[in-house]
Amino acid sequence: MELQSVFLLAAKVGALEGYLFERKEVEPLTNWIDNIRQRHHNLSPGVRKELAPVLAPVLERALEYGKETLSPALKEKLEQIFQESSADL
Repeated sequence: MELQSVFLLAAKVGALEGYLFERKEVEPLTNWIDNIRQRHHNLSPGVRKELAPVLAPVLERALEYGKETLSPALKEKLEQIFQESSADL
């Protein structure tokens, strides 16, 4: 079950990166980022640590792409996930 969560999290984060790069509408991003946050939070510490080297750089790029697209609240949420992921490195 946890492996499925890892794949879903990776797919969500990768899709978010692409979505932001295309500078699409902001409305769906709230649910998307909340979903990423919840999935990341639900992973065991060992799995989060293993996933961190891949997840942290993608989240960093998503934040870079989302500078002008994301609202301050969404940037803060994504920044928090990024910080948590980076802490596992």
